Amino acid sequence: MRTGDGKYIALSITQPLIPIVRNDPNEMMIIIKCPYCGQETKVGLTYMISGFVGCENCYFEEGGLFDTTMYLKTFDYLSYVDGGFYKEGYLANKKKWKERKKK
Repeated sequence: MRTGDGKYIALSITQPLIPIVRNDPNEMMIIIKCPYCGQETKVGLTYMISGFVGCENCYFEEGGLFDTTMYLKTFDYLSYVDGGFYKEGYLANKKKWKERKKK
């Protein structure tokens, strides 16, 4: 849902509004920067897990948003609930994922 001024869109009630890069009458075609990895994407190509929003670039990839969220939900519930990992971003969490796999 767009804000009244058309500058932002809400994709999750638990996350801040996302700035619109390129507007479109069809909300699914609006271009935004993915709040997790920063890549430009269409709203209709975003995915959500537990209120955290990602895109085709960062959601399904090994160590991406889905894997990280499920790992933390299972093994570090406080970090999962806090959401700090989401603020750290995709690259930081992907690096942590690779380090965990080495162990």
